[in-house]
Amino acid sequence: MPLDISRRALLFAGLLPLVPSGAAFAQAWPSRPVTLVVPYAPGASNDTFTRALGDALSKRFGQPFVVDNRPGAGGVTGVNTVARAAPDGYTLVEMPNSILGFKPIMKVDIDPLKNLTPLGAMASAPTALVVPAALPVNNVDEFIAYARANPDKTFYGYAGIGTTQHQHMELFNKLTGLKIKGVNYKSSSDAQTDLLAGRLQAMIVTIASTLGQIEGKELRLLAYTDDNYPPGAPKAPTMAEVGVKGMEKAQIWWGIFGPPGMPADLVATINAAINQSLTDPSVVALLAKSGATPMPGTSEQFVTMIKDEAVLVDEFVKLFGTKNP
Repeated sequence: MPLDISRRALLFAGLLPLVPSGAAFAQAWPSRPVTLVVPYAPGASNDTFTRALGDALSKRFGQPFVVDNRPGAGGVTGVNTVARAAPDGYTLVEMPNSILGFKPIMKVDIDPLKNLTPLGAMASAPTALVVPAALPVNNVDEFIAYARANPDKTFYGYAGIGTTQHQHMELFNKLTGLKIKGVNYKSSSDAQTDLLAGRLQAMIVTIASTLGQIEGKELRLLAYTDDNYPPGAPKAPTMAEVGVKGMEKAQIWWGIFGPPGMPADLVATINAAINQSLTDPSVVALLAKSGATPMPGTSEQFVTMIKDEAVLVDEFVKLFGTKNP
């Protein structure tokens, strides 16, 4: 009759390896460098904010938090890298709310609630309409008049079908009765290069990604989509204040996700680390200067934000469909 040897007996005998529990993983994290994937090119707000957060985390834990830029397919390339990673907390990804457009708009089978683990929100901000400084317009009314008078010479840029840049500019088109044509780019940085060169006439952006060009008077800030920008951001009216009502929902947020299947204790540990880092004075100052506001909160609150955003994306699909304009 075979012996009934328990797992505990084998462990004590040294015949089975000791496998740490989720709590042990969480307690030890981070014991080695952490990779923060940014699925966009360097220079945009996603990159700037993630580097600031990574620096604060490195300072707190004494471990490197290395930013790995992996642009492509509107963010899908970088997200897929993390979706396939081990759920140990050492490969994370930063994503804005445009991730909610992956499945319904881009037809990519990525659901952030199923294929990733939401860890915590990082920041939020209204978006803003900017134009090249050389364009002969000084406010939204003049831009609308210019676009109507020059329909074949007015283009906007965006990085990926269904991204917030795409959604918000198409909403602007709908509310103003314009039909400004969109040009799809691999990254926001590529689109902004053409905007600065005058090959594009407008973009809806985050202030973070264009602050230097606005302060350097290379780009002109015409209006914010809403008034929830911090005091340190460049001054401009809101869309509602200049007569374009209905743009208030055109917001952007940034958050941190991990691979699917992360233990609850590890999620709580990383969420607490993100929240504490969002109080770092250097992070707060960068966000404020960039027109963004820190959004500390629980991972459960972040999940609720994601579900709310999914409703807005569904509304976009019903209004505009999923084709490249």
